[in-house]
Amino acid sequence: MKILILLLLAAAPVSAEWGRAETSAASALASARAEISVIGGVPLLDLLAARDKAALPLTIGGKNFLASVVFDAEWETWVTLKPAAGGLGAGAWKEADLAFGVTYKYDGLELKLKKAGDLVAVTAGEERAEFTVNALFDKLYGESLKFTFADTITYAVFRNLEPLSEIEGTVTLRVGSDGLYYFSVTRDSLVESAPRWLLAINGVLYGLRVEEASLLFVSKPIEMSKLSFPSERSQAR
Repeated sequence: MKILILLLLAAAPVSAEWGRAETSAASALASARAEISVIGGVPLLDLLAARDKAALPLTIGGKNFLASVVFDAEWETWVTLKPAAGGLGAGAWKEADLAFGVTYKYDGLELKLKKAGDLVAVTAGEERAEFTVNALFDKLYGESLKFTFADTITYAVFRNLEPLSEIEGTVTLRVGSDGLYYFSVTRDSLVESAPRWLLAINGVLYGLRVEEASLLFVSKPIEMSKLSFPSERSQAR
């Protein structure tokens, strides 16, 4: 059977330096009369609780930390480091700024973080630990909730807390046919009144909606001829 797949969001590949793209399919979708069906869902609190499991453990200076990534309003990647035991003391830095070096202080321990290529070195005096940004994406993809639309496209789904503004949202992360990661960030406020569509497969739209403190996976038939959307952007790692 021939499967027609259209990805509606201009999903940002890992390492690409560009902002959020808006889909031009919205006007066509608003005019569609078909009913929206809920095909799955998960409480937002469950997604939030699963976030630490999808972070990379890091031990240095006799203390345990969790490293991960979050995304800002422009979908720029920020690297985060926080105590594994929880509580206050988390740090977050834009990925590009790590090339200049940053300092993180926690409970009397001073860490230096500096990025060269994809490798982030973390030092505490003479002690050194390291990880790659790609490893943080691998951990998120491997350990986060997965949802497969129409038995065809699988997304890892996890919560996002924008640095500085602390605006909450959801990240959908998939692996493209080129082997790169592609992601999109959806603020909760954007999908509280109507879904945001991620893709279309064989004349059916699939997307997200937030309702009653849960993330819902939804679908809706659509006339494919009415769709118009931007191309995905790609960049080699």
